[in-house]
Amino acid sequence: MKKNGTRKSKKGNGARTAIIAVVVVVLLVALGATAYFVTNSEKKQSVVTPDGKVVKMTVEEMESKLNTELIYNGIKINGIDVGGMTKQQAIDMLSGMNIQSPDEIKISLLMDGENLPLDFSGFDVNHNIEQVVEDAYGYARTGEGQTAEQQLVDRYQKCLLLETQPKDFELSFTVDTEGVSEVVGTILAPLEQEVMQASVTGFDKETLLFVIEESQPGIDIDIETAIADVKSAIDNKEYDKVITVGFSMIEPTTAKADLESSMGLISSTSSKTTSDSNRNTNIRLICETIDGLVLQPGESFNFNDFIGKRTADKGYREAGGIYDGALRQELGGGICQPNTMLFHSVVKADLQVDLRKPHSWPSTYVDTGTDATVTWGGANFQFTNTSEYPIAIHAFYADQKVTVEIFGHALPDGMTIDFIGEVNSSSAPTSVEYVADPTKPIGTQSQERGSHNGISASAYKVYYDAEGNEILREKAFSSYYPVIRAKVLVGVLNPDGTVATIDPATGAVITTAPTLPSDTVPSDTTPVVDTTPTNAAPTDPADPADPAAPADPAAPTEATASPADPGV
Repeated sequence: MKKNGTRKSKKGNGARTAIIAVVVVVLLVALGATAYFVTNSEKKQSVVTPDGKVVKMTVEEMESKLNTELIYNGIKINGIDVGGMTKQQAIDMLSGMNIQSPDEIKISLLMDGENLPLDFSGFDVNHNIEQVVEDAYGYARTGEGQTAEQQLVDRYQKCLLLETQPKDFELSFTVDTEGVSEVVGTILAPLEQEVMQASVTGFDKETLLFVIEESQPGIDIDIETAIADVKSAIDNKEYDKVITVGFSMIEPTTAKADLESSMGLISSTSSKTTSDSNRNTNIRLICETIDGLVLQPGESFNFNDFIGKRTADKGYREAGGIYDGALRQELGGGICQPNTMLFHSVVKADLQVDLRKPHSWPSTYVDTGTDATVTWGGANFQFTNTSEYPIAIHAFYADQKVTVEIFGHALPDGMTIDFIGEVNSSSAPTSVEYVADPTKPIGTQSQERGSHNGISASAYKVYYDAEGNEILREKAFSSYYPVIRAKVLVGVLNPDGTVATIDPATGAVITTAPTLPSDTVPSDTTPVVDTTPTNAAPTDPADPADPAAPADPAAPTEATASPADPGV
């Protein structure tokens, strides 16, 4: 047992001895290192000054200069001395200065030899001040060499060199390119130009020539590519760059000379007027109003909308017009004649008639079935320029003759169109309308309205080639003029003041059962008569559809009255 105990005691003593030995070694190493560093810190190192001299300096002497939180003297940023400043002081100072502005971005565009500067004054600019200050502060904070002493000497020598050779750090900035599209577009978009074909802007009523504006080429600018190029230059910090802008010229397909050579008189229609000066005045006013009117392709003409209400203030006079199947004096009487001339010329110019209505009975100045009535608030005439070129209306009155012409692009291949009417059937009235008139002596008669035959008529467009040969005949319009009975007023006032009656079938006075006179005027029965034909051009020229035609065109409906036709 003791033996075992003695063995244990020897083992414990050996361990303690080992530990003590390790501690002693560590202490010796530490003391040696301390002695080494103390010795080296006191040992002077060779330092080469900027002028080439070699001086001896201790580590402490060098560290006293290098170990500072300030930027080393001789450090500049954009030429501004920041030596001796803390990083934050340098940041604050530089941030408060206009180091560089977008005005210094001199990117411009070059288009067709013209330099176009761009304005970047409103752009957001981001400087890299903090990063550059950090770089400036970090200068000479590290050195090169194998040992710590060598690295320290390298740092110190860099600082010494700053005294004669300052180190200047340059700031840079980035520009937000979000507004580039607007800046470039503002410059280039106004330079783009739509191609302008030669166009008709008016009609000279003296020379009978169209006023034609010359064509202009278009300019198509590649704005999107220019925007991309400017953004790329900014991103690459190419702030002084000229960017060439691509563009192309678009040549017009129609020249002024082309229109001048192809535009001229297409159709003309004339007719004699009466000797009624008031009626002729009204006709002249219509001609003066529509003369020189230009309609571009697709534009429409509406007679009532364009002419307006016929009033005395406008110079219109009272002349004969149809009302209730009879002629009466009214403002604007006679204006249907120039309107009918316009209708004819429109048809012969191969334009589209949108709305047309015949009179209550045929007009004497054109073929039956080819007239066109108008009245304010009622019948109207409308057409559309369905050609590919502008047209002009030339209308004039002189020496009891009215003429309306259409000028425009000639019909193809020298073709011309005539407009004629043919009567299909005619039927005379079979009775007379007698009306008792208590204001007239008994037995007297006066005709208030004349009679007119009922007529069915068709109008045709006849096409001729350049040699005058008929090449096509197509039915264009159908017209139905109602039978209008004569209207006779029969006096029924007896000498004693009593009022007799009449037989409405014969107009004979009935003397029995007299009645007291009254203050009422004769009752004019006015049955409604549908005289509106279908005026749209037929879809099949050989057999045009006409849904508005009566069941028996040969026997138009007999009527005692007709719609108002103020401009007969």
